[in-house]
Amino acid sequence: MRQMLRALKCSRIVAAALVLGAAGVPAGPIAAHAQPPADQVLTDVGLSADDKRRVLNGEFVTADLGAVSERDLAFSIAFLVKTSPDDLARKIVAGDLIAADEQVKESGVISPNGTLADFAKLDISNQAAQTLIGAKAGEALNLSASEISGFAILRGGTTHSVQQQLHRMLLARYQAYRASGLGGIAPYDRGGSTTDLAADLRKAGQSTRHLANYAPALHAVLLDYPTATVPGMRENFYWLKYNIQGKETYVLAHVLAASEGAARVVVQRQYYASTGYNGEQALAGFLPVQEGTVVVYGAHAFTDQVAGFGGSMKRSIGHRVMADQMKKLFEEGRAQVSK
Repeated sequence: MRQMLRALKCSRIVAAALVLGAAGVPAGPIAAHAQPPADQVLTDVGLSADDKRRVLNGEFVTADLGAVSERDLAFSIAFLVKTSPDDLARKIVAGDLIAADEQVKESGVISPNGTLADFAKLDISNQAAQTLIGAKAGEALNLSASEISGFAILRGGTTHSVQQQLHRMLLARYQAYRASGLGGIAPYDRGGSTTDLAADLRKAGQSTRHLANYAPALHAVLLDYPTATVPGMRENFYWLKYNIQGKETYVLAHVLAASEGAARVVVQRQYYASTGYNGEQALAGFLPVQEGTVVVYGAHAFTDQVAGFGGSMKRSIGHRVMADQMKKLFEEGRAQVSK
């Protein structure tokens, strides 16, 4: 349970960095849909009249986002930043929070077509190489059956050869996702069964009813990328490596941003994570109000470690711990952009 929470904490830091950073990505307007009032959006995410008042008074308020599967640790938070969305765009640089976290070791941008050169900075240790070539079906590592076989044939080889195979594997997952979206995400082999991250991510997208009401084109992108798109939408792809209790973890992330009038809507999807958790989808709205900008952030993080017997209790514990972690994280971010 501790390892799971530390992994999810790190994934949240990555998500926050990319989400806040992507708020600065220029994006074209979403056509023909009126900007939702902050009061209505706060109602849609489950906040009471008292909670809405607390948000506008500068407090952090969490809400029950609702799990979409037994593997889901769902989380939502709303708070006020005393600056405009445009000021956020100028002041926040993508990656600042990643660089500030000591667990994040390396990161890089993946080019639109994707090449092995995009992963050249991704180095692995001898220990990580041994872990990969010894991979078996199960929950220790998130790999498909063919990926396990691809590493197994390198037993007795060099760390460099394993590193190159990891690069090829991550590139293949990226290219499959770019070509087919959720349909291109290979399931994880659990030995006699599989974990289908794509199905969980689809449920997370379907659950964003308020986004469907206010920005249906962007909502469609969550479900039907890359076929569905939004005029003026900007997107970026990243690989990330961080260290959790001595274990190297590799993540593939997709960030996209669009605008709704003066507001910004940002989505961050982790469509692959090598260990600790399965993946994640987060959505943030930056909504202009008289007092500044209301930030509404909700995330679904998926892990087999909260499924099955005792899962309800594990999710409850995980939710409380992450609520405290996220408040601290966003408080630090708010302090930076409010200077």
